[in-house]
Amino acid sequence: MLRTTLALTALLLLAACTAQPDGHADHTHPAASPSGSASQAPSGGFSDTDVAYVQLAIPQDETALPVLELAKTREGVDPALVALVTEVETGHHDELDKLREALSDAGQTYLNLHDGHDMPGMVTADELDKLAKATGQAFDDQLRTLLRAHFEESTTVAKSELAAGSSPEVLEVTRNIETSRASYLTKLGT
Repeated sequence: MLRTTLALTALLLLAACTAQPDGHADHTHPAASPSGSASQAPSGGFSDTDVAYVQLAIPQDETALPVLELAKTREGVDPALVALVTEVETGHHDELDKLREALSDAGQTYLNLHDGHDMPGMVTADELDKLAKATGQAFDDQLRTLLRAHFEESTTVAKSELAAGSSPEVLEVTRNIETSRASYLTKLGT
């Protein structure tokens, strides 16, 4: 429940920050729209919530990619995990392409506002390093833990977008994310 609350809070805070002009009192964000005013409704039906969601969904997927690559190249990984990782990697690349395209179509620029943040659903450098050093069953167990956290948190954030987003393009990708994560979690098992 705490992770869900943190993810929702982060999404709402990001939306609130992008809705204020550059240089507001607490900190500065680059302009979220070509006009320099993020509070305007961007083209393509994008709302501030859509922008905030995409800006979070992209790094969620990106931080999982090195884990997936490690799992595919490691000897002795449970074959069921390798099959799942291969499916997830293909899905994540497709999601990333569609999310970036949606931003571009709306005249938005991707800003990695979460680089270096230890946020739920994102794999940290320390977690990746720990996984890289693990072997055998310990590797498989850590891999399952990281994947489960990633799938669960990206589902939570997707549900927030589905409840409050407005871009048909982003909502379609998000529905697919929600469906795929449910499937991945089922395949991941306990």
